[in-house]
Amino acid sequence: MSLGSEIDLAALEADPDPILAQLRADEPVAYIDALEMWFVTRWDDVAAVEADYETFRSATEPSFLARALGTNMLTLDPPEHTRVTAMIRPEFRSSGRSGSFVTEELTAMANHVLDAVEPGGFDVMTSYAQPLAAGALATVLGLDHHGASVMWSWCEGLCADIANFENDPDISKRTEVVKAELGEAIRERIAEANEGDNSAIARFVQAGATPEEIINNVRLMISGGINEPRDGIGLVTWVLLSQPELRERVTAEPSDMRRLIEEVFRVYSPVGTVTRQATRDVELGGALIKEGDLVSGVLRSINLDEAHWTNPMVIDLDRREGAHAAFALGTHRCLGEWLGRQEVKVGVERLFARFENLRLDPAAGPVELTGFEFRGPKSVNVLT
Repeated sequence: MSLGSEIDLAALEADPDPILAQLRADEPVAYIDALEMWFVTRWDDVAAVEADYETFRSATEPSFLARALGTNMLTLDPPEHTRVTAMIRPEFRSSGRSGSFVTEELTAMANHVLDAVEPGGFDVMTSYAQPLAAGALATVLGLDHHGASVMWSWCEGLCADIANFENDPDISKRTEVVKAELGEAIRERIAEANEGDNSAIARFVQAGATPEEIINNVRLMISGGINEPRDGIGLVTWVLLSQPELRERVTAEPSDMRRLIEEVFRVYSPVGTVTRQATRDVELGGALIKEGDLVSGVLRSINLDEAHWTNPMVIDLDRREGAHAAFALGTHRCLGEWLGRQEVKVGVERLFARFENLRLDPAAGPVELTGFEFRGPKSVNVLT
């Protein structure tokens, strides 16, 4: 009996790491019966999948991403993918709207959110990381008049169906409501765009993107561009508070914060997978994948691949083994990774600058990570 036949989503949601470690060791390309797709769990195999978009296409059928968001850049292959990303990418570089936001507004936003937390203690996730990540993306896109809480509700609604591997119709139905509501909000923002408008949405219009392309890709940005920096802030905070030696080093050498963020993203990988579809019968990692099969490259697994990383579970600020895959690999690498990193860096730095005696709340119990496709702390309760 194959390992894949014994795996269910509940076990992956609870703690994927030991399951993925066993797959890497014994069945690196495994068909997961419960999810009706292949898991590819070793670095070299996932890199091969991502490099061969003619054999492993992004336009899958069915598509969890397209169902929840509409056709977007992650469901397209070149040359269409190239055309769409060329219109979107500039606003997420340091020279675009993201750059001006980070330089001129991000620190003040972090300070403003911190002004509102409970002075004695609070949950970093809900009281700080969540409103900061949601507010940051809302401002860059030009949707800030809706507020951070509405942005987060849109994010939650979309992500529920993206991670709906078991195709629960009730989840899809609820997401359809969110999808429509958000689509209307973006459509209204597109209609308001003008030449003096510096929002990312206005600049997408100016670059020639169609309303449908803007709506679907902004949905994509909201589904991933809030979760990952939110979880990143929570994870880095937790790591610093639970590993004193790392806190001491980063305090002594502030420039090491960037290395810490990269290692935390590698070890904990807030986004779990990328899904492709085989266009022909193909052998990969000793398994025969049939034409039409769904193939999931498990980013969380390859970031811990023992054949690629030395002591992969250790957060090593002196590691020199190349870039991780928390933001994916190749053509479909996340366009918002620069902005996400800045949100985590500034967010964590402002938190520790405001509360020099910050510590975990022992009464709250240990920090618990949950989820498979989107994985992060349920809460990080701290005392000040």
